[in-house]
Amino acid sequence: MPKKRKVSKVERELRAIRKNEEKLLKQEERIERKENKILAEEEKIEKVLFHIGNFEFKRKHLLELIKGVAGAFLGVGLGRSILNLDSLAEKLQWWNVIGILIFIIGISWLLIYKNEKQYVQKHGLALIWKKLVFLYVISLVIEFIALWLFASLPGDLATLIKVLIIGSYAAMAGAVSFSLI
Repeated sequence: MPKKRKVSKVERELRAIRKNEEKLLKQEERIERKENKILAEEEKIEKVLFHIGNFEFKRKHLLELIKGVAGAFLGVGLGRSILNLDSLAEKLQWWNVIGILIFIIGISWLLIYKNEKQYVQKHGLALIWKKLVFLYVISLVIEFIALWLFASLPGDLATLIKVLIIGSYAAMAGAVSFSLI
């Protein structure tokens, strides 16, 4: 009798182990399917749309451009409604404008770093600077287009530069915010 109990106990334990193994195999299969879906999505995002010299313009670049333009345009609208850029640009000294520019770049750099920290560890700080320059150029272009569309271009070149820098504060905030999404 004691041997039968031991055998049946061992058999129950073996069945339980087999059931656990089956559950683990099913979980592995589910995980593998999810990984395959993620890889397919990554391939779709990394798809090259066209080449310009050695540079490959990928779908992720297009998505980043769209997010940056949309955010910058919304930021420009917000900045124009809050600030009177023309009078502000005429009042401020150049050192104030440079300070605003440094502030814009510093805050944007920190936001991009916070969001892209895992990629920075792999690819280095150059990634942040590339994204920062990319988004700032988008912000300036959108700011200029908005000034032109709303017939608000200042006649003086120095005032125009000041308006672009001051206005890029809101545009850059919008562009960076949208790129974090």
